[in-house]
Amino acid sequence: MTQNTSSIATETNATCYLCNESSVIIYQNCMDRLFGAPGKWSFRKCTAINCGHIWLDPRPVVNDIGKIYQTYYTHTAEDLHLTGWLKFLRTVLHKISILGLFQERKRYKRMYLDDSKLGKLLEVGCGNGKRLSRLRKLGWKVTGQEIDPVASEWVTQNLGIAMHLGPLENMIVSEQYDVILMSHVIEHVHDPLAILSTCYRLLKPDGILILLTPNAHSCGHRKFAARWRGLEPPRHLHLFTPNNLRQIIQKAGFKRIQSWTTPIGAFAIGQNSFELTNGFESPPRFVTYRDIVRGFWFQLFARMMYIADKQSGEECVVIARKQGIGVESS
Repeated sequence: MTQNTSSIATETNATCYLCNESSVIIYQNCMDRLFGAPGKWSFRKCTAINCGHIWLDPRPVVNDIGKIYQTYYTHTAEDLHLTGWLKFLRTVLHKISILGLFQERKRYKRMYLDDSKLGKLLEVGCGNGKRLSRLRKLGWKVTGQEIDPVASEWVTQNLGIAMHLGPLENMIVSEQYDVILMSHVIEHVHDPLAILSTCYRLLKPDGILILLTPNAHSCGHRKFAARWRGLEPPRHLHLFTPNNLRQIIQKAGFKRIQSWTTPIGAFAIGQNSFELTNGFESPPRFVTYRDIVRGFWFQLFARMMYIADKQSGEECVVIARKQGIGVESS
């Protein structure tokens, strides 16, 4: 069934993508308060006890997906919502708030590649290329992939990084990759299993996939509910828990999987998860002093919650290895 939401053609599905069970609507009339995409949106949650998958319904159809990214952050290297002393204040408070997380922060910034042998690396949905530029300085031979032509052109012209413009499944390579990164990408795609299977194909035997995505089981989601930054309607089409994310990665062919959650991103979650009193009708706005202070306090709160519950981090992290030639499945 196809609908139309403020000139964006949509499709609806009440059946869970992961397990084909029924669902219930958990949030309605959600708006894009960050980048101003038009329309009001709803989220469903699977009713199966062992699933917990959440998805946008209705969602933009594939041919109209570009309409919701026209003012997205990947079109520039700068944060257009934060300037001057506010950026300085956020930096200071953020450094204070991650006390006890410095080692995790270092691993996070390097995409958990500290112990990996240097080689060919592909980032799926690389955005403005900031991460690829950082990893190139560490010695990786990097390539980016994007479906957004504006972001792709920016990376090519300003960073000189090789890019594949177009869907990942159309990518043809002469040599497979040692590492594929997908940081906050899988939640944006219509068919997560298909993109994971393509990653498996593009990896060398014994190559690794490193994936980050919002955690639907996070303390931020439980605290902010419909205002949780991780929902990001209408761009986030699927939201995973640690358990169902691991299951779909296994279904794509990966056998050796490490997974955990991290509270590193809690500052941004607290900063951008708006209070219920703001109302759904409020337009997108610039970051304020109040937002930054809220981010600071939520980072501290999330850190304490994480000590008690290691599944409560704001992001799921997965490192999955493609089975090597002649290696037994584990």
